Amino acid sequence: MIKKKILYITRLDPYNFKSWSGLTYCILKCLEKNFEVIAIGPLSNRIRIFYVLKRLIFSFFKIKFDIDRPVLVSKDFASQINKKIKNINYDAILTSEPYLTTFLDIKKPIFIYTDFIFSTYYSHYFSDKKIHKQTIKEGNYCEKISLKKSKKIILTSKFGINDATKKYKISYDKFCYLPFGANFNLIPKTNFLNKIILKKNYHVCKLISVGVHWDRKGMDKAVKLVDYMNAKGQKAMLYIVGAKPPKGHKMSKNVTLVDFLDKNNLIDQKILAKLFYEAHFNLLFSKAEAFGVVNVEASAFGLYTITNNVGGVGGAITNNINGYMFNKNESISTISNHVMKIFRNRNLFLKKSFLSKLQYEKNLSWNIISKKLSKIIKNEL
Repeated sequence: MIKKKILYITRLDPYNFKSWSGLTYCILKCLEKNFEVIAIGPLSNRIRIFYVLKRLIFSFFKIKFDIDRPVLVSKDFASQINKKIKNINYDAILTSEPYLTTFLDIKKPIFIYTDFIFSTYYSHYFSDKKIHKQTIKEGNYCEKISLKKSKKIILTSKFGINDATKKYKISYDKFCYLPFGANFNLIPKTNFLNKIILKKNYHVCKLISVGVHWDRKGMDKAVKLVDYMNAKGQKAMLYIVGAKPPKGHKMSKNVTLVDFLDKNNLIDQKILAKLFYEAHFNLLFSKAEAFGVVNVEASAFGLYTITNNVGGVGGAITNNINGYMFNKNESISTISNHVMKIFRNRNLFLKKSFLSKLQYEKNLSWNIISKKLSKIIKNEL
């Protein structure tokens, strides 16, 4: 049977695992399981780079200017893509960057697979900041055209879908929900993981929180949780990976800081895998989050996730299955009671761990996602 041919378009290098924290590469490999794929990217920043100075100038006035959103940048990317695909026969295009398709001169179906659309991204992450009017005006202009001309818009959370339908007045039927998988190579097999889970030490409750941005990822809240648990008689330890506290911050004795671990580096990935194996719970108290790939990775290691119910986190977490999403203003005592109730009941803890891994295998692995993505695309061709 002849495979359908998909053009995978990205501004970044699709073969570089560092592109978009590994997602660009993972989506490429996901497509390759069921289609013949031609990757178009990276693209030249020849026009985009002229806006860097403008961004720098406005940053001094605490105004955010997006160098990807000017119409001229979108038109230049379209010009590059049109030249690259001129003599290629293909059946459809898929991209995670809608502005790349705004001015494409094609008649083939376009599929968008991303976490947040433009308007949601800015209202969610930058609601308390000033955004340059050109970014808002031209960003919305390009996004609306791209979304309306696309065949299907595939988003990683129902929150993202609901917000997109409201912001751009697009029919709900045009959207599909499909999460991202784990950006991790060392995913353990279920039988191997189960043996490790059964042998875990229950003397100290080990918590892990992974993220680069201390404030946005809510590391202070994670520290408060581990300190509260110790104050209530439950010995606990928190491992914070990647984030560094503000200067002058007095760190709790219950916290171990681990330097940023590069998942492109096999040694670093093994260190992170070891931390996942030894942990009992994954924490992610983000103040804003489009999806939260680390929650998928935690589920792959059988970790039940404790998180804030913000943005698109619900795309990766199902309450009482592979974690629990608390209201972002929920008290530390309530969250602590939930964690300790599970940890102190071995049978309940094992159930949560096994369910987390099962949720990953059934709904969050790239193997499953590739099949669902293939079905979405083929149904429209």
